[in-house]
Amino acid sequence: MWLSIGGILVFLMIPVIGMLEAGLVRRVNVINAMSKGLMSFAVFLPAWFAVFPLFFHGIFSDGYYPTGEGTGVPMYIYGFFLGVFGAVTLALIGAGAPERLRFGGWLAFALFFSLVQWPLVASWIWGGGFLSKLGSLLGLGDFGVLDFAGGTVVHAYAGLAGFIITLLLGPSLRRAWANGGGRARLSPLIYKERVEYMHAELQYAILGTILLYFGWFGFNGMSTVTVSEQSQYAISNTAIAGSLAGAITALLSRMHEKVWNPIAIIAGLLGGLVMITPLAGFVDIWVSYVVGVLAGLVTYYGTKLVERYYFIDDPVGSLPVHGFNGILGSALVPVFAKPGLSPYAGLIYGGSPAWLGVQLLGMAIALLFVVATTYIATWLLRRSRFRISVEEELLGLDVVDHGVERP
Repeated sequence: MWLSIGGILVFLMIPVIGMLEAGLVRRVNVINAMSKGLMSFAVFLPAWFAVFPLFFHGIFSDGYYPTGEGTGVPMYIYGFFLGVFGAVTLALIGAGAPERLRFGGWLAFALFFSLVQWPLVASWIWGGGFLSKLGSLLGLGDFGVLDFAGGTVVHAYAGLAGFIITLLLGPSLRRAWANGGGRARLSPLIYKERVEYMHAELQYAILGTILLYFGWFGFNGMSTVTVSEQSQYAISNTAIAGSLAGAITALLSRMHEKVWNPIAIIAGLLGGLVMITPLAGFVDIWVSYVVGVLAGLVTYYGTKLVERYYFIDDPVGSLPVHGFNGILGSALVPVFAKPGLSPYAGLIYGGSPAWLGVQLLGMAIALLFVVATTYIATWLLRRSRFRISVEEELLGLDVVDHGVERP
Protein backbone atom coordinates (compact mmCIF):
# COMPACT_ATOMS: atom_id res chain seq x y z
CA MET A 1 0.00 0.00 0.00
CA TRP A 2 2.85 2.38 0.88
CA LEU A 3 4.50 1.89 -2.52
CA SER A 4 1.19 2.04 -4.40
CA ILE A 5 0.33 5.43 -2.87
CA GLY A 6 3.86 6.65 -3.57
CA GLY A 7 3.57 5.66 -7.22
CA ILE A 8 0.24 7.46 -7.55
CA LEU A 9 1.76 10.65 -6.07
CA VAL A 10 4.69 10.44 -8.47
CA PHE A 11 2.30 9.84 -11.37
CA LEU A 12 0.79 13.28 -10.69
CA MET A 13 4.21 14.84 -11.32
CA ILE A 14 4.39 13.62 -14.93
CA PRO A 15 1.73 15.85 -16.57
CA VAL A 16 2.49 18.63 -14.07
CA ILE A 17 6.00 18.94 -15.54
CA GLY A 18 4.27 19.91 -18.80
CA MET A 19 2.38 22.58 -16.87
CA LEU A 20 5.66 23.92 -15.46
CA GLU A 21 7.15 24.11 -18.97
CA ALA A 22 3.98 25.78 -20.28
CA GLY A 23 4.46 28.64 -17.84
CA LEU A 24 8.02 29.33 -18.97
CA VAL A 25 7.80 29.21 -22.78
CA ARG A 26 6.06 31.35 -25.38
CA ARG A 27 2.28 31.37 -25.38
CA VAL A 28 2.28 29.76 -28.85
CA ASN A 29 3.93 26.62 -27.39
CA VAL A 30 1.82 26.12 -24.25
CA ILE A 31 -0.34 23.29 -25.64
CA ASN A 32 2.74 21.54 -27.01
CA ALA A 33 4.39 21.66 -23.57
CA MET A 34 1.35 20.19 -21.83
CA SER A 35 0.93 17.56 -24.54
CA LYS A 36 4.48 16.35 -24.00
CA GLY A 37 3.65 15.91 -20.33
CA LEU A 38 0.62 13.79 -21.21
CA MET A 39 2.48 11.69 -23.77
CA SER A 40 5.35 11.01 -21.38
CA PHE A 41 3.26 8.50 -19.43
CA ALA A 42 1.19 7.49 -22.47
CA VAL A 43 4.34 6.28 -24.26
CA PHE A 44 6.51 5.24 -21.35
CA LEU A 45 4.27 3.12 -19.15
CA PRO A 46 3.07 0.59 -21.78
CA ALA A 47 6.64 0.24 -23.08
CA TRP A 48 8.05 -0.05 -19.57
CA PHE A 49 5.76 -2.84 -18.43
CA ALA A 50 6.72 -4.76 -21.58
CA VAL A 51 10.47 -4.58 -20.87
CA PHE A 52 10.52 -4.31 -17.07
CA PRO A 53 10.72 -8.07 -16.41
CA LEU A 54 13.58 -8.41 -18.92
CA PHE A 55 15.72 -5.81 -17.15
CA PHE A 56 14.80 -6.58 -13.54
CA HIS A 57 13.93 -10.28 -13.39
CA GLY A 58 17.33 -11.25 -11.99
CA ILE A 59 16.69 -9.61 -8.62
CA PHE A 60 13.25 -11.09 -8.07
CA SER A 61 12.48 -14.17 -6.06
CA ASP A 62 9.16 -15.99 -6.61
CA GLY A 63 7.63 -12.91 -8.20
CA TYR A 64 8.51 -10.58 -5.30
CA TYR A 65 11.06 -7.82 -5.05
CA PRO A 66 13.17 -8.31 -1.91
CA THR A 67 13.66 -5.00 -0.08
CA GLY A 68 16.61 -4.30 2.14
CA GLU A 69 14.57 -5.21 5.22
CA GLY A 70 13.80 -8.73 4.11
CA THR A 71 10.17 -7.98 3.26
CA GLY A 72 8.71 -7.85 -0.20
CA VAL A 73 6.22 -6.10 -2.45
CA PRO A 74 4.57 -7.63 -5.51
CA MET A 75 6.68 -7.41 -8.63
CA TYR A 76 4.31 -5.25 -10.65
CA ILE A 77 3.62 -2.83 -7.79
CA TYR A 78 7.35 -2.23 -7.64
CA GLY A 79 7.37 -2.07 -11.44
CA PHE A 80 4.70 0.62 -11.41
CA PHE A 81 6.62 2.64 -8.83
CA LEU A 82 9.81 2.47 -10.90
CA GLY A 83 7.87 3.16 -14.09
CA VAL A 84 6.50 6.50 -12.97
CA PHE A 85 10.06 7.56 -12.13
CA GLY A 86 11.04 6.77 -15.71
CA ALA A 87 8.08 8.73 -17.07
CA VAL A 88 9.06 11.70 -14.88
CA THR A 89 12.57 11.55 -16.35
CA LEU A 90 11.15 11.57 -19.87
CA ALA A 91 8.89 14.52 -19.08
CA LEU A 92 11.86 16.45 -17.63
CA ILE A 93 13.90 15.86 -20.78
CA GLY A 94 11.02 17.15 -22.88
CA ALA A 95 10.69 20.26 -20.73
CA GLY A 96 14.43 20.85 -21.02
CA ALA A 97 14.33 20.88 -24.82
CA PRO A 98 11.28 23.00 -25.68
CA GLU A 99 9.91 24.84 -28.70
CA ARG A 100 12.09 23.50 -31.53
CA LEU A 101 11.45 19.76 -31.92
CA ARG A 102 8.47 18.45 -33.86
CA PHE A 103 6.05 16.39 -31.80
CA GLY A 104 6.67 13.33 -33.97
CA GLY A 105 10.39 13.62 -33.30
CA TRP A 106 9.74 13.88 -29.58
CA LEU A 107 7.63 10.70 -29.69
CA ALA A 108 10.38 8.86 -31.58
CA PHE A 109 12.93 9.80 -28.91
CA ALA A 110 10.42 8.89 -26.19
CA LEU A 111 10.06 5.38 -27.60
CA PHE A 112 13.84 4.84 -27.67
CA PHE A 113 14.12 6.21 -24.14
CA SER A 114 11.32 3.98 -22.85
CA LEU A 115 12.39 0.69 -24.43
CA VAL A 116 16.17 0.90 -24.18
CA GLN A 117 17.90 3.91 -22.66
CA TRP A 118 16.25 4.46 -19.26
CA PRO A 119 15.64 0.76 -18.46
CA LEU A 120 19.35 0.07 -18.91
CA VAL A 121 20.53 2.88 -16.63
CA ALA A 122 17.87 2.15 -13.99
CA SER A 123 18.72 -1.54 -13.92
CA TRP A 124 22.45 -0.81 -13.58
CA ILE A 125 21.89 1.20 -10.37
CA TRP A 126 18.49 0.18 -8.96
CA GLY A 127 18.11 -3.31 -10.41
CA GLY A 128 21.16 -5.03 -8.97
CA GLY A 129 23.21 -4.25 -12.09
CA PHE A 130 26.95 -3.79 -12.36
CA LEU A 131 27.04 -0.21 -11.06
CA SER A 132 25.39 -1.32 -7.81
CA LYS A 133 28.31 -3.76 -7.38
CA LEU A 134 31.06 -1.65 -8.92
CA GLY A 135 33.34 -1.65 -5.87
CA SER A 136 33.40 -5.42 -5.73
CA LEU A 137 34.05 -5.69 -9.46
CA LEU A 138 37.02 -3.33 -9.14
CA GLY A 139 38.37 -4.90 -5.96
CA LEU A 140 37.70 -1.74 -3.93
CA GLY A 141 35.41 -3.27 -1.33
CA ASP A 142 31.73 -3.99 -1.01
CA PHE A 143 30.62 -0.61 -2.37
CA GLY A 144 28.20 0.31 -5.11
CA VAL A 145 26.56 3.40 -6.51
CA LEU A 146 23.79 4.54 -4.16
CA ASP A 147 21.01 6.78 -5.43
CA PHE A 148 18.14 6.97 -2.97
CA ALA A 149 15.42 8.35 -5.26
CA GLY A 150 16.98 9.45 -8.53
CA GLY A 151 19.72 12.08 -8.32
CA THR A 152 21.57 10.30 -11.13
CA VAL A 153 18.90 7.99 -12.54
CA VAL A 154 16.35 10.82 -12.94
CA HIS A 155 17.62 14.38 -12.48
CA ALA A 156 21.23 14.44 -13.66
CA TYR A 157 20.10 12.14 -16.47
CA ALA A 158 17.34 14.52 -17.55
CA GLY A 159 19.45 17.67 -17.21
CA LEU A 160 22.27 16.32 -19.39
CA ALA A 161 19.98 14.67 -21.95
CA GLY A 162 18.03 17.92 -22.32
CA PHE A 163 21.31 19.79 -22.75
CA ILE A 164 22.44 17.49 -25.56
CA ILE A 165 19.10 17.77 -27.38
CA THR A 166 19.06 21.57 -27.25
CA LEU A 167 22.73 21.67 -28.27
CA LEU A 168 22.09 19.66 -31.43
CA LEU A 169 18.79 21.35 -32.31
CA GLY A 170 20.49 24.73 -32.18
CA PRO A 171 19.36 27.99 -30.62
CA SER A 172 15.88 29.40 -30.84
CA LEU A 173 15.31 32.53 -32.90
CA ARG A 174 15.34 34.64 -29.77
CA ARG A 175 18.69 33.30 -28.64
CA ALA A 176 20.17 33.36 -32.13
CA TRP A 177 19.26 37.02 -32.50
CA ALA A 178 20.78 37.80 -29.11
CA ASN A 179 23.95 35.83 -29.92
CA GLY A 180 24.52 37.92 -33.04
CA GLY A 181 25.32 34.99 -35.31
CA GLY A 182 23.75 32.41 -37.61
CA ARG A 183 20.06 33.22 -37.72
CA ALA A 184 20.74 36.56 -36.12
CA ARG A 185 20.15 38.26 -39.45
CA LEU A 186 16.59 38.73 -38.28
CA SER A 187 14.91 42.06 -37.85
CA PRO A 188 14.19 43.46 -34.39
CA LEU A 189 10.51 42.99 -35.23
CA ILE A 190 10.97 39.21 -35.45
CA TYR A 191 12.92 39.29 -32.21
CA LYS A 192 10.07 41.19 -30.56
CA GLU A 193 7.56 38.62 -31.80
CA ARG A 194 9.79 35.85 -30.49
CA VAL A 195 9.90 37.08 -26.90
CA GLU A 196 6.65 39.00 -26.54
CA TYR A 197 4.70 36.22 -24.86
CA MET A 198 7.54 34.59 -22.91
CA HIS A 199 6.33 33.79 -19.38
CA ALA A 200 2.81 35.00 -20.27
CA GLU A 201 1.40 31.93 -18.51
CA LEU A 202 3.68 32.12 -15.46
CA GLN A 203 0.80 31.17 -13.19
CA TYR A 204 0.95 27.68 -14.76
CA ALA A 205 4.58 27.36 -13.68
CA ILE A 206 3.78 28.46 -10.11
CA LEU A 207 0.88 26.02 -9.80
CA GLY A 208 2.97 23.30 -11.45
CA THR A 209 5.73 23.84 -8.88
CA ILE A 210 3.28 23.48 -5.99
CA LEU A 211 1.93 20.22 -7.42
CA LEU A 212 5.43 18.93 -8.13
CA TYR A 213 6.40 19.58 -4.51
CA PHE A 214 3.31 17.68 -3.39
CA GLY A 215 4.21 14.71 -5.57
CA TRP A 216 7.82 14.82 -4.43
CA PHE A 217 6.84 13.47 -1.02
CA GLY A 218 5.91 10.27 -2.83
CA PHE A 219 9.01 10.53 -5.00
CA ASN A 220 11.44 10.73 -2.07
CA GLY A 221 9.39 9.79 0.97
CA MET A 222 8.10 6.50 -0.35
CA SER A 223 11.33 5.39 -2.01
CA THR A 224 11.91 3.53 1.25
CA VAL A 225 9.73 0.87 -0.46
CA THR A 226 8.12 -0.02 2.88
CA VAL A 227 7.48 2.07 6.00
CA SER A 228 10.76 2.11 7.91
CA GLU A 229 13.10 4.23 10.00
CA GLN A 230 14.26 5.83 6.77
CA SER A 231 10.78 7.14 5.99
CA GLN A 232 10.77 9.91 8.61
CA TYR A 233 14.13 11.15 7.35
CA ALA A 234 13.21 10.97 3.67
CA ILE A 235 10.01 12.99 4.13
CA SER A 236 11.44 15.56 6.55
CA ASN A 237 14.64 16.11 4.58
CA THR A 238 12.59 16.68 1.44
CA ALA A 239 10.43 19.29 3.17
CA ILE A 240 13.39 21.18 4.62
CA ALA A 241 15.81 21.19 1.67
CA GLY A 242 13.29 22.21 -0.98
CA SER A 243 11.77 24.98 1.12
CA LEU A 244 15.09 26.41 2.31
CA ALA A 245 16.56 26.47 -1.20
CA GLY A 246 13.50 28.40 -2.43
CA ALA A 247 13.97 30.95 0.36
CA ILE A 248 17.66 31.33 -0.52
CA THR A 249 16.98 32.02 -4.21
CA ALA A 250 14.23 34.48 -3.27
CA LEU A 251 16.71 36.45 -1.15
CA LEU A 252 19.40 36.27 -3.82
CA SER A 253 17.03 37.59 -6.48
CA ARG A 254 16.03 40.48 -4.23
CA MET A 255 19.68 41.24 -3.54
CA HIS A 256 20.88 41.10 -7.16
CA GLU A 257 17.78 41.99 -9.18
CA LYS A 258 15.93 44.25 -6.71
CA VAL A 259 12.76 42.17 -7.13
CA TRP A 260 11.42 38.96 -5.62
CA ASN A 261 11.78 37.03 -8.88
CA PRO A 262 9.13 34.26 -9.05
CA ILE A 263 11.14 32.28 -11.60
CA ALA A 264 14.14 32.28 -9.26
CA ILE A 265 11.91 31.09 -6.41
CA ILE A 266 10.51 28.28 -8.59
CA ALA A 267 14.02 27.24 -9.62
CA GLY A 268 15.25 27.31 -6.02
CA LEU A 269 12.43 25.15 -4.69
CA LEU A 270 12.99 22.59 -7.43
CA GLY A 271 16.78 22.75 -7.09
CA GLY A 272 16.57 21.96 -3.38
CA LEU A 273 14.25 19.05 -4.04
CA VAL A 274 16.58 17.74 -6.73
CA MET A 275 19.74 17.93 -4.62
CA ILE A 276 18.18 16.18 -1.61
CA THR A 277 16.68 13.41 -3.78
CA PRO A 278 19.73 11.07 -3.87
CA LEU A 279 20.41 11.73 -0.18
CA ALA A 280 16.93 11.92 1.38
CA GLY A 281 16.69 8.59 3.20
CA PHE A 282 20.41 8.17 3.81
CA VAL A 283 21.18 11.30 5.86
CA ASP A 284 20.35 12.94 9.18
CA ILE A 285 18.04 15.96 9.39
CA TRP A 286 20.81 18.54 9.75
CA VAL A 287 22.17 17.60 6.32
CA SER A 288 19.00 18.91 4.67
CA TYR A 289 19.82 22.41 5.94
CA VAL A 290 23.27 22.20 4.37
CA VAL A 291 21.74 20.91 1.14
CA GLY A 292 19.05 23.62 1.12
CA VAL A 293 21.61 26.44 1.35
CA LEU A 294 23.96 24.79 -1.13
CA ALA A 295 21.17 24.08 -3.63
CA GLY A 296 19.91 27.65 -3.42
CA LEU A 297 23.38 28.99 -4.26
CA VAL A 298 24.03 26.43 -7.00
CA THR A 299 20.63 27.00 -8.60
CA TYR A 300 20.70 30.80 -8.60
CA TYR A 301 24.30 31.33 -9.70
CA GLY A 302 24.24 28.27 -11.96
CA THR A 303 21.22 29.69 -13.79
CA LYS A 304 22.96 33.04 -14.22
CA LEU A 305 26.04 31.26 -15.54
CA VAL A 306 23.99 29.30 -18.06
CA GLU A 307 22.09 32.41 -19.17
CA ARG A 308 25.33 34.28 -19.76
CA TYR A 309 27.55 31.66 -21.39
CA TYR A 310 25.31 28.87 -22.67
CA PHE A 311 24.58 29.88 -26.25
CA ILE A 312 21.37 27.82 -26.48
CA ASP A 313 18.45 28.99 -24.37
CA ASP A 314 17.19 26.86 -21.50
CA PRO A 315 13.93 28.55 -20.42
CA VAL A 316 13.00 25.96 -17.79
CA GLY A 317 16.48 25.87 -16.23
CA SER A 318 16.88 22.15 -16.87
CA LEU A 319 20.69 22.13 -16.88
CA PRO A 320 21.30 24.11 -13.66
CA VAL A 321 18.23 22.94 -11.71
CA HIS A 322 18.32 19.24 -12.56
CA GLY A 323 21.78 18.70 -14.03
CA PHE A 324 23.96 20.63 -11.58
CA ASN A 325 21.95 19.78 -8.47
CA GLY A 326 21.45 16.14 -9.44
CA ILE A 327 25.17 15.60 -9.99
CA LEU A 328 26.25 17.39 -6.82
CA GLY A 329 23.61 15.72 -4.65
CA SER A 330 24.61 12.28 -5.92
CA ALA A 331 28.29 13.01 -5.33
CA LEU A 332 27.56 13.99 -1.71
CA VAL A 333 25.97 10.64 -0.78
CA PRO A 334 29.32 9.03 0.22
CA VAL A 335 30.12 12.14 2.25
CA PHE A 336 26.98 12.50 4.39
CA ALA A 337 25.46 8.98 4.49
CA LYS A 338 24.67 8.00 8.08
CA PRO A 339 25.28 4.46 9.36
CA GLY A 340 21.99 2.75 10.10
CA LEU A 341 20.24 4.70 7.34
CA SER A 342 22.72 3.80 4.62
CA PRO A 343 24.40 0.44 3.97
CA TYR A 344 27.76 2.26 3.99
CA ALA A 345 29.07 5.03 6.25
CA GLY A 346 29.86 8.42 4.75
CA LEU A 347 33.22 10.16 5.07
CA ILE A 348 32.08 12.37 7.96
CA TYR A 349 31.29 9.20 9.94
CA GLY A 350 34.68 7.65 9.23
CA GLY A 351 33.68 5.88 6.04
CA SER A 352 36.07 4.74 3.32
CA PRO A 353 37.22 7.18 0.61
CA ALA A 354 36.99 4.22 -1.77
CA TRP A 355 33.21 4.55 -1.78
CA LEU A 356 33.46 8.15 -2.97
CA GLY A 357 35.65 7.00 -5.84
CA VAL A 358 33.23 4.19 -6.73
CA GLN A 359 30.26 6.58 -6.57
CA LEU A 360 31.88 9.16 -8.84
CA LEU A 361 33.08 6.55 -11.34
CA GLY A 362 29.67 4.87 -11.47
CA MET A 363 27.92 8.21 -11.98
CA ALA A 364 30.35 9.06 -14.80
CA ILE A 365 29.72 5.73 -16.55
CA ALA A 366 25.94 6.10 -16.37
CA LEU A 367 25.88 9.75 -17.45
CA LEU A 368 28.39 9.28 -20.26
CA PHE A 369 26.15 6.53 -21.61
CA VAL A 370 23.18 8.92 -21.42
CA VAL A 371 25.08 11.70 -23.20
CA ALA A 372 26.42 9.43 -25.95
CA THR A 373 23.12 7.68 -26.73
CA THR A 374 21.12 10.92 -26.55
CA TYR A 375 23.60 12.52 -28.95
CA ILE A 376 23.19 9.71 -31.46
CA ALA A 377 19.39 9.68 -31.18
CA THR A 378 19.13 13.47 -31.56
CA TRP A 379 21.55 13.53 -34.47
CA LEU A 380 19.33 11.02 -36.26
CA LEU A 381 16.25 13.13 -35.48
CA ARG A 382 17.96 16.23 -36.81
CA ARG A 383 18.93 14.39 -39.99
CA SER A 384 15.30 13.27 -40.30
CA ARG A 385 14.20 16.95 -40.29
CA PHE A 386 12.36 16.92 -37.02
CA ARG A 387 13.84 20.32 -36.19
CA ILE A 388 11.19 22.91 -37.11
CA SER A 389 11.86 25.64 -39.66
CA VAL A 390 12.22 29.37 -38.96
CA GLU A 391 8.69 30.04 -40.19
CA GLU A 392 7.25 27.23 -38.05
CA GLU A 393 9.14 28.44 -35.01
CA LEU A 394 7.60 31.89 -35.42
CA LEU A 395 4.13 30.37 -35.67
CA GLY A 396 4.68 28.08 -32.70
CA LEU A 397 4.22 24.35 -32.23
CA ASP A 398 0.65 24.70 -30.98
CA VAL A 399 -0.41 25.60 -34.53
CA VAL A 400 2.21 23.60 -36.46
CA ASP A 401 1.86 20.27 -34.63
CA HIS A 402 -1.49 20.46 -32.82
CA GLY A 403 -3.67 22.70 -34.96
CA VAL A 404 -4.46 24.98 -32.01
CA GLU A 405 -4.51 28.71 -32.73
CA ARG A 406 -4.40 31.41 -30.10
CA PRO A 407 -6.48 34.58 -30.53
